[in-house]
Amino acid sequence: MVWLADWSSIHWLILAFILLILEIIVPGIFFLWWGIAGLIVAAITYVFPLSLIVSSILFAVIAIIATLIWWRYQAAKTQRDRVNNGLNQRDIAMLGQQGRITELMSENVGRAAFGDTTWRIEGEQLQVNDRVEVVSVKGITLIVRRI
Repeated sequence: MVWLADWSSIHWLILAFILLILEIIVPGIFFLWWGIAGLIVAAITYVFPLSLIVSSILFAVIAIIATLIWWRYQAAKTQRDRVNNGLNQRDIAMLGQQGRITELMSENVGRAAFGDTTWRIEGEQLQVNDRVEVVSVKGITLIVRRI
């Protein structure tokens, strides 16, 4: 137990590298932030010799803060990606696409062909065979404008 009383920056450095190696072996980003916290504490204890208790508390605080910051960043990024990409959201992926009106059901509602499929459309002053561009989506209806 003498080695525990003489805990120094070298020990924090070893712990940090063990945690970073664990991150490689057991992926999940969680050990990464603990390893980075260990590196930071190793640097701090190299400059300012701290007791094991103080450096352990510092390690815990840095690890928790780094983990929370990462989770917040990742949650915001996931939300942005969900909104911004059209993956598995074919209607949103249709924005800006051009097609040709195949039939009109009423003056402003009809169907238009976009590639190999047809969609329900809505727009102003539409006629059969007009070329249209998708400007927005409302439910399963594409809002188009004539081009």
